[in-house]
Amino acid sequence: MLAHGADQTVNHRQDLVTAVRGLGYQYIDYILNLSDLDGHWNEIAELIVPSGRIAAITENKRPINLRKLTQKRAKFAWEWMYTKSFYHTPDMISQHEILERVATLLDEGMIKSTLTRTLTPLNVSNLKAAHQLVETNQMIGKVVITR
Repeated sequence: MLAHGADQTVNHRQDLVTAVRGLGYQYIDYILNLSDLDGHWNEIAELIVPSGRIAAITENKRPINLRKLTQKRAKFAWEWMYTKSFYHTPDMISQHEILERVATLLDEGMIKSTLTRTLTPLNVSNLKAAHQLVETNQMIGKVVITR
C-alpha cells in the first residue's frame, strides 16, 4: 500500500503480469507472496527476475511447479513465523528479538500496522463478525478483537 511506503502497487485481483509490465517492469527482483499462492504461482514464476528470490507465507493447496523457476535459477522459500519455536531451533531466541524490534519500529512510527478494524468486546458475536469479515476475501488489513 502506498500509505505503508510502497512506491507503486497493483491489484492482486487482476492479472499481475499485465499490471506489473504496465508499470514498466519486465521482471521483479524479490517477490513476497502474502495471499493465494496457488492462484498467483504462474504469475510469480513469470515475473521473477533470473536469480531472483521468492518467499511465501501462505500454504499451497495443490502442488506448485518449482520447475518453472529452473531456467531463471530463482530461489523459493516458505516463511513460517513459528518454525523456530515449533522445532526449538538453536536460534529460537532470535524470534523474540525480531518481534521486539518490530514492536520498537511500530512504536517509533518507522513501520505502520495493517490493523484496519477493531471489534470490542471479546465475545462470540464479535468472533463471528471478525470471521465473516475475513471470509469475504475483500478485507484489506487486519481485524483485532479486544476485551
